[in-house]
Amino acid sequence: MRGGWGSAKVPSLALDGCRIERMLDGRVEVVEAAPRNRAFPDRVTDSLGICLKQGGDHEVRADGRTLRYPRDAVCIRPPGCVWSARATGPAAFLSVDIEPSLLPAGSLEGTMRFVAAAALPDLGRFASILRSSAPALEKHTAVAELVDALLSPRLARAPHLDPTPVASAVERARELLTSRVADPPSLCELADAVGANRFVLLRGFRRRFGVTPWAFVLRLRVERARALLGRGGDIVEVAHALGFADQSHLSRTFKRTVGLSPAVYRRHAWQVGR
Repeated sequence: MRGGWGSAKVPSLALDGCRIERMLDGRVEVVEAAPRNRAFPDRVTDSLGICLKQGGDHEVRADGRTLRYPRDAVCIRPPGCVWSARATGPAAFLSVDIEPSLLPAGSLEGTMRFVAAAALPDLGRFASILRSSAPALEKHTAVAELVDALLSPRLARAPHLDPTPVASAVERARELLTSRVADPPSLCELADAVGANRFVLLRGFRRRFGVTPWAFVLRLRVERARALLGRGGDIVEVAHALGFADQSHLSRTFKRTVGLSPAVYRRHAWQVGR
């Protein structure tokens, strides 16, 4: 193990010098740390912790066991885990803590686990979504997808989670999203409206339609934008009418999906239709 308590250079304590942000009404904490040798005295929280480390391996104590945190891996820490690290060595990290209100009912079970970063959604992109002005549906979907990525391969367990959504609930969710494409409800509101658990609804929706509820809304927005632009609609007005943050947001999403900017698409469609 690199640099324990007895080393000449005492490790920095825990979150010293880190960038710490609270998001989604304070229910998600994102911490980014530059490379530094750090020490984490005994800690225990009721949140779900997911930490991407960039650096060498080191020892961690978790629930009375000594574990090896592998190089450049993701640590998954279920709620209630008691853990500590005497020294991390020179490592950077991006850590996400999700409070119980955003987790499956009955919370999660298990102990500290480690996986390759490729096994989970990109934590950097996850943090960017939460920092942005994205709609609540997109942010809550990002949280639910991250949690579900742990549940599906049983990296974490939610014993009280019913795995089977009611088909009618999934269909009602699609109808509600279709009717509110410019102002969609959050994932929690959507689940409440159709009488389903939000994690179960996310899985059922993705299985039925091949996309998440938020991706469904984005695709529907782009299709409606195509129709409006094809009739010569003003790009700024189309963006506003369909719930995009601004013209740039519409342009990025439209080009990523259609392959053309809204302006180029409108010009071609208008010429063909004349």
